Amino acid sequence: MQRVCNPSVTVPDCFELPDPGDLVTDGVRWGRVDQLFTPAYWAAQAWFSRGQCDCSNYRIGATLTEEVAACLLGGHGIPAEVALAAFFRIRDLGLLCGDVPSTEELRSVLRQPLDVRGKSILYRFARQKSEYLGEFLRCATSVRTEAMTDSQLRDWLLSFRGIGLKTASWITRNWLASDSVAIIDIHIYRAGIIAGFFSPHQKVPKDYLTLEERFLGFAQALSLRASLLDAIIWQHMRAAGRMALAWAC
Repeated sequence: MQRVCNPSVTVPDCFELPDPGDLVTDGVRWGRVDQLFTPAYWAAQAWFSRGQCDCSNYRIGATLTEEVAACLLGGHGIPAEVALAAFFRIRDLGLLCGDVPSTEELRSVLRQPLDVRGKSILYRFARQKSEYLGEFLRCATSVRTEAMTDSQLRDWLLSFRGIGLKTASWITRNWLASDSVAIIDIHIYRAGIIAGFFSPHQKVPKDYLTLEERFLGFAQALSLRASLLDAIIWQHMRAAGRMALAWAC
């Protein structure tokens, strides 16, 4: 048995995890809690985060349209800070409500330098993302999504150009606080390879649904909400940067 204690409190606050060699799920062992990126490590980090993560509020936007815009402007090759800066500019200019802007108007806005932490940054995919966002804004206004389930919302989002399984899952998780989907990005993928709940032979996006099923099963085995585990792993792996990449190789 492994014992984990919180040293920041005066009254002993501890919990126990199985031995490192015990199985957490098929073929996956708990590992040492004091070793980076093992299943035991993730269970401990979730325990330490108690009260710090509001699992009911992952939303970036105030409306589903805003949420789609925020997530669509992010993704592979676009740092989160840059994507958010682009989203806030488009939102604050009123382009996500009222009359639908033209693709050219969106492109012009996205091509203007962004202030990101005091630095002037150019948004990399202004032409492509303006087309995707413009198409969504033109087509989505007549559809009512309030009664959609998690899977129905994700399937509907997948009908739009530029929205794949990862982005559709991201929007669904954020908007509905969903635990029935997973955002399998590079950080979650690397964590899964290191911890052993993903196989290096499985690739994104080809094996996305298989990877998602494995992730959801892993979260269930840890007795954690999938949305919480996803958020914790993303934060830690992103902060680890190149060190996490080295572990995954």
